Amino acid sequence: MTENRKTECAIVQDLLPLYADGVVQTETAEWIQRHLETCPACREELQNLQKPDSAVLQKDLPLEKDLKKTGRHLRWSRRIMVVSAVLFVLLVLLAGAGWRNSILLPADYVKVMETGRESGQLVFEVQSQVPGTGLLNLQSSCPGDGTCELEVRGGSGLLNRMSRETVSVPDTTREIRLNGEILWQDGVMISPRCRQLYSYANGYAGDVQQMHLAAPPDPDLPVTIEADTEDPAHCGWTYRVEAERRLPAESLREAAWLAMVLTPNLDKVTYRFDREEPLVFTRQALAETLGHKPDIESPADLQRIMNRILPAAG
Repeated sequence: MTENRKTECAIVQDLLPLYADGVVQTETAEWIQRHLETCPACREELQNLQKPDSAVLQKDLPLEKDLKKTGRHLRWSRRIMVVSAVLFVLLVLLAGAGWRNSILLPADYVKVMETGRESGQLVFEVQSQVPGTGLLNLQSSCPGDGTCELEVRGGSGLLNRMSRETVSVPDTTREIRLNGEILWQDGVMISPRCRQLYSYANGYAGDVQQMHLAAPPDPDLPVTIEADTEDPAHCGWTYRVEAERRLPAESLREAAWLAMVLTPNLDKVTYRFDREEPLVFTRQALAETLGHKPDIESPADLQRIMNRILPAAG
């Protein structure tokens, strides 16, 4: 091998790493390619450069193992997170279902009906009367004074499957209450409306709040109330409505009679509408319908009268 050839081989071998990586100039690459075509030693050197380094491969194996281990860890972490999230949602739903099933139901949500007598006991059926609301459990307490207190729990949760439940109380019971509100008294089921109106019982005809009892049951009607209270024994209320009558006479009669029941010194209720004859309702007509003087001494008294004059709403 000539001295020039040795020098050329030395230069090519110095450039071979760059040539193998493809980072030499085009002219240089062409010159190296021509040299490799005629020089077996340099071709062998290039082949050695292009072979994978076994030492490098052995060094990379732990990294590959670490990556696999990390991948498995990440997959398990994701699974644990998914399971934890599902369990959390289930716990929230169960807690919500428990809360929705364990609340004390208001008296307006429940009604009681006497169904019979057994061995010195009165048997009642307790019903949930609000759609979507059921009963969960029922407890009763009867201290012996003729009053029984019910505690009814329920709600709209998944566990509420009972729409009615049976309870027995002593046959000396005269009154059943729920959270202090009367549900049943002296053989009569007390309706929510009766409980609401009983606070007006034995009111005075000169009370403005009392006058709203006989107001036409339509909030969109413009109404003016006039009261004649000069004679305390025979007071009258007049409702002037600045519109044509669009309420049936039966509804107005029921409102007027109920106001008279709750107001002892109210004798007459008059409704005046545009371009129509007035409607007049008197205590005498009420007394003829009831057959007795409407004395109100208890919610049961009011409920019995409401059942007579307001059969649909009482």
